[in-house]
Amino acid sequence: MIAMSHVILHLGLCHAMTRVAPQTQMAVHVRLVDRLNRQQFDEVFTVPRHDSTMKVVEFDMPRGEYQIQISAPKYGCNAMDYLMFLPDRDRVIAETLSDGPAPATTPMLMEGEVPSTFLYLKPTFVIFPRETECNKAVPDPLPLDIQVENDQDAYYAWLYPDATNTTTPVVVALRLKTATGGSHYVRLHVPFPMPWGGWPSAVQFSLSENDVDGLAGEPVDTLLCPHMTITSAG
Repeated sequence: MIAMSHVILHLGLCHAMTRVAPQTQMAVHVRLVDRLNRQQFDEVFTVPRHDSTMKVVEFDMPRGEYQIQISAPKYGCNAMDYLMFLPDRDRVIAETLSDGPAPATTPMLMEGEVPSTFLYLKPTFVIFPRETECNKAVPDPLPLDIQVENDQDAYYAWLYPDATNTTTPVVVALRLKTATGGSHYVRLHVPFPMPWGGWPSAVQFSLSENDVDGLAGEPVDTLLCPHMTITSAG
């Protein structure tokens, strides 16, 4: 049996949908395709307007990378995003429909498993100038447009390149909070930004309890460069 991820999708309504009568039943089309544009999920959900601007629909997806396409054709509203799923997990996602075409987006995707007993880690990513050295104090991070979703035992991140970080190589680091309020910075040997070829590059970097325990004795606010397994695709 294929291990599935249970998706709890929170839909933010577009302006056109918020202007309808409270008793209106609205059709929302949700479609997911893989990198070969093969349809992996296709369903129309009916959601009541009532008085809320956020609606919830649920479905299951196998592990993988997908483009999600959401539309409310009657109201001319759309959304599009790229998602990664890990198996045997509940995944809470928020997407907001836009009036008109969905805005284009070109993120780099990152995900990983983390021990559920270490909720304080709050994984996120930062970038530093390329001259930042291992085992030396880190400078202030460079500007980065990033969105991070921290679940109980996994994280998911969207890193968006912009004009401030597309021309000069940078150092990518995973930042982990410590139990005492400090931060550990773990260097990841992945280029950023990666060239856009019509589909996002995807990186998986998981942490075991042994990994976290091993970092406990390391200095904070320092670029740490341990040998850890990174899986990259695209």
